[in-house]
Amino acid sequence: MTAQRDLQAVESARLGQRLEALGYDELWANDGRLGSGLATLAAASGGTSRIDLCVGVVPLSERTPAAIASEVASLGIAHDRLILGVGTGSSSSLALVRDAVVDLRERLPDVRLAIAALGPRMCRLGGEIADTVLLNWANPERIAWARTLVDEGARTAERPAPRVAGYVRVAIGPDAGARLTAEADRYRGRPRPYTRLFDAQQVDDRGIPGIVATDPREVPDLLEPYRATLDSCVVRAIPADPSMEGWLAVAEAATLPA
Repeated sequence: MTAQRDLQAVESARLGQRLEALGYDELWANDGRLGSGLATLAAASGGTSRIDLCVGVVPLSERTPAAIASEVASLGIAHDRLILGVGTGSSSSLALVRDAVVDLRERLPDVRLAIAALGPRMCRLGGEIADTVLLNWANPERIAWARTLVDEGARTAERPAPRVAGYVRVAIGPDAGARLTAEADRYRGRPRPYTRLFDAQQVDDRGIPGIVATDPREVPDLLEPYRATLDSCVVRAIPADPSMEGWLAVAEAATLPA
């Protein structure tokens, strides 16, 4: 499950507690120019003891490994619960990610590292060096394709294949389709890799990756194809009501019995 990066500390703590009670294994927080995902995770960890704290992802074009490690230390996030995700940000350099992972492993040797991957080269690199490869806006067919590339990278590096996680948007209610489309359109205005990602999946003809449900009880069955292809299906809510109650309603729907 993901968390908004602008949640207040009290709300973040409530979200973390509720997600852990619902049985979620991971809480993912966004990171970027508008706020620190690590700070959101530190606030959300209050009152929890088990759920992993995952940031997806810190843009390496804007923050150095030294700065990232310093923030982890200053926030006091437990290393054994942290999954630290990094990505290129506004860069397109694989070398930037490769070098950063080497640096972060030296600075934070007991922290699991994730790499955001959209295209084939980053999927292979993730297989070579990451503990988790994080996909975004991928339908089940695209996820299966990405996994073959992750596995190729792992074989090249002669190591076990890392976990594959993926953000899966979930919208519920009568205008759920419009909300998912609006979110996808927001990404279409971003750098070219997202345009290529949507084009490769023929989203205009085949539909936008994600879940649209009129009834919350439909959500578990609709999520099943994603859960079957991912090691970690990260529910990314697009609630009708952008409040804590709206986020929790989606989180609860995703845990209903199928």
